[in-house]
Amino acid sequence: MLLPLPLLLLAPFAAPPSAPPAQAARVQQAVRAPAGQAAGAVERGERPNVVLIVADDFGVDLVGAYGEGASPPCTPNLDQLADDGVLFRNAWANPVCSPTRASLLTGRFAFRTGIGNPVGGMQPGLALGETTIPELLAGYDSTYLGKWHLAGNLGNSHPNDSGFAHFAGVKGGAVPDYSQWTKLVDGAQMPSTTYATTDLTDDAIAALATLQEPWFLTMSYVAPHTPFHVPPPALCPGSECPVSFCASLPSNPTNRQMGKAMVEALDREIGRFLAALDATHPDALVFFVGDNGTAGQLSEAPFLNTHAKGSVYEGGLNVPLLVRGPGVAVGQECDALVCVTDLFATFGELAGEVSAAEDSVSLVPYLATPALPSIRSWAYGERFSALTGPSADHLRAVRGPRYKLLREEGAADEFYDLQQDPFETVNLLPGLTPAEQTAFDELEAVLVSLGVD
Repeated sequence: MLLPLPLLLLAPFAAPPSAPPAQAARVQQAVRAPAGQAAGAVERGERPNVVLIVADDFGVDLVGAYGEGASPPCTPNLDQLADDGVLFRNAWANPVCSPTRASLLTGRFAFRTGIGNPVGGMQPGLALGETTIPELLAGYDSTYLGKWHLAGNLGNSHPNDSGFAHFAGVKGGAVPDYSQWTKLVDGAQMPSTTYATTDLTDDAIAALATLQEPWFLTMSYVAPHTPFHVPPPALCPGSECPVSFCASLPSNPTNRQMGKAMVEALDREIGRFLAALDATHPDALVFFVGDNGTAGQLSEAPFLNTHAKGSVYEGGLNVPLLVRGPGVAVGQECDALVCVTDLFATFGELAGEVSAAEDSVSLVPYLATPALPSIRSWAYGERFSALTGPSADHLRAVRGPRYKLLREEGAADEFYDLQQDPFETVNLLPGLTPAEQTAFDELEAVLVSLGVD
């Protein structure tokens, strides 16, 4: 029998995506925790500095530490991050970028924020009535660097209007050329010819000298999103990688080879930032997460390119989540079910703030004790194209500890045993055993409770 989540997570939809800002604010109003009640800084008497690193189109198959890709890029710095902290094995994002970014920043599922697909320049962006992480973290100096992709038609100051004191990066979902792109800095646009991955890293290292404690720094890399390309040779890994895609590209490389080389360059730059962080703020907490699964062009067996980014199969939803810092267990894995929404409540608890976001569960208990039973009994992910909420093309998936249900309007349900079939090749429907039928009914009940059945 699946253990129920707290009632708050099973509550029906509290405020529609189109709710007036004042109503949305009331629904999600964050209040300060009474003194002494915060898990606060995991072993610190003060509010911790926090770094959130987000990689684009980055599934578990792209990190060597996960051991799931057949031929992953060489990622010594991410692997070291895993060795120094906790690796979450069952973390879910949404299958494309904007819905994940909205859910991460608000602690709310996509059907509540109304962001179900990549946000176009003339489409509605993330409503300013939503409470975001920087607004939750009262008293924090919050900076966001890199890819935003949530503004839509809400203007160049949308990141700042959403609570970040400083923004520098990419307003939209990608750059046309990693070495020639338009940079947005606090509402002002300017051309940049600095390699995009390096530009963000340079800005992040510079920010370490100016941020006022406590601070929250988001580094949202564009890599390895298209356009696939050969990264600068100086960013190829060195002797720490006996085998490297970046260092051994043929004269006419494939998209997959270039994409993996881009991951290695990204890892190299993440390592450069972490070295600067360790020299200046060694007690900062570091979180690394992917915004959705790996693009189909980079997928390879046993991952299927039809089960990759954009889909609600594991290849589209299951992303790396790594955490290190004071009080965090070292070199351990956590098998608990996690949604990207959970980072909202996690950051709130670490900072001594109470989150009212109805879809967010704090991960703080796992940081010191990764083997704790899963707080969540289910995880949920979705995608839809309508501009204000779920539509006729609504894809949704819900999983428990073992089984997973996929539902799409106008198509037959799919149901998988993730223990026996982790790459979702055998649909168990129809003809379920009694135990499978019970699991199916429980997962369907979750969709009903959320109002997305």
